[in-house]
Amino acid sequence: METIEPQETQEQHEDKGVAATLNETTTETKATHRNKAYDAADVRQFTERNSDIDYKILLALYEHRALTSAQLKRGWFPHLHENSIRNRLKTLAERRVLTVNVKAGIKTSPVKLYSLSAFGLRILTENVLEVMEYVPQYDEKKEHYTIDDLKVRSQHNHHYELQEWVMNIRAKRPELFHCEWKRFPFVEEEEDTIRVKPDWLFLEADVATKESTKQNGANNPLLYPYFYRKAAFPDINLQPILCVECDRGNMSRTELVDKWEGYKKLPESYKPKAISVFYTPKKAGDMRHRMIRDTLSHAFELEVNQNHIQLFQGDPQLTHDISMLYFERDKELFRGEEMIDEEQFTTLFKGYVESSNERETSILDIDKTIERFKLPVRPDAIIMKQQESPILQIIFYGMYGWVNPIIKIQAIKRWLKEGHLSMFSEIQYILMYPNDSFYQDVRTMDEDIFYVSYEEIKGSGKWGKARHEQRKHRQVKWVEVLL
Repeated sequence: METIEPQETQEQHEDKGVAATLNETTTETKATHRNKAYDAADVRQFTERNSDIDYKILLALYEHRALTSAQLKRGWFPHLHENSIRNRLKTLAERRVLTVNVKAGIKTSPVKLYSLSAFGLRILTENVLEVMEYVPQYDEKKEHYTIDDLKVRSQHNHHYELQEWVMNIRAKRPELFHCEWKRFPFVEEEEDTIRVKPDWLFLEADVATKESTKQNGANNPLLYPYFYRKAAFPDINLQPILCVECDRGNMSRTELVDKWEGYKKLPESYKPKAISVFYTPKKAGDMRHRMIRDTLSHAFELEVNQNHIQLFQGDPQLTHDISMLYFERDKELFRGEEMIDEEQFTTLFKGYVESSNERETSILDIDKTIERFKLPVRPDAIIMKQQESPILQIIFYGMYGWVNPIIKIQAIKRWLKEGHLSMFSEIQYILMYPNDSFYQDVRTMDEDIFYVSYEEIKGSGKWGKARHEQRKHRQVKWVEVLL
């Protein structure tokens, strides 16, 4: 007996078709979204199509471990709008190429720090660095840094402030070689005995390495671990020229001195030519700056007096400016500065003598004066005023953020306590800056230091005008004086 199935009406048939279409569309959309997020092949093609941007982002995060969109723009994509970079980072994070760490407390609003994911690192090593992916159970030596090496563990605030400083340098001098301390191990055979761990390093490279890296950023030897680097780049020569320290304010004076002493114990070929120390918090900032400078003076007095090292210290802006000057002038701070012209200084001094009738005032020969009085350091100029009670003026060139002249002045003061130069009734210490930038510098509390703006005395046509600090009840008042 045949069973007769009830016939479907046209309306019921159309309803079922619409429902099936909707279900199919919904399922397809979710699957498509999943594939875009997780499918390795699709994501690889996705990044390859936009390699000019994506590979640079991966390389930047590999070098610096974690960056914000603003830092990436400043250091790597100055011509792109930050919103474009932010959107691209978001897209890469959705496809699991990057990870995002939202941190509060760094700025007034939460900060998004982007890092490489394991998959993003794999794309970078294979497509950009072109090295073998490291697997611990298979490989004795690694050809690239691993995800564990790239983690920012508990110092996000410190890392953020450090990268702000580094990116400001890179924005203006992208050709400089630089890395974090663990990518440039100090002295392979003595690694366990080295106590110095700078936050960041800038290095001088040989000409061949510079040219090779200029042609292809992946040729930068600092992108690769030490032992692989030795095999792949056997002829490179890298010399630290500037070590950067981001002080967090948690080290005591004793700990700071110990840190600086560690620099002095490095072999000569590993000693940096300059150290830049910055402290970010504004609260109690002046006291912390003075403490840091005091410890630098205690540790590096001999090296500074012999002009073996340059020391920069202050807030991030101050140290950035003086460090940039150091790089731009090829490690000679006063290259091209008009104020070091001896003939020009002599002309200004003659104008002072003629206008003030100080006939018994003269500029002394530096070499003869050092030999005669056995001075412990070499000043940049010395003036003697012959009066009933003779006065000696010891002049050093100054730069904002530059600690060396302050250390030299302190060295002379300690030397005087041994009874030297007792024939002078007064000794004045003068810091001559190119302009009035001494107002923004970190100054000592010494009452016998005078500040001169070369720009000002050149405008007046004569030497003599200076500024002096008067301190009362922790208030500072600037007073104009005639030397």
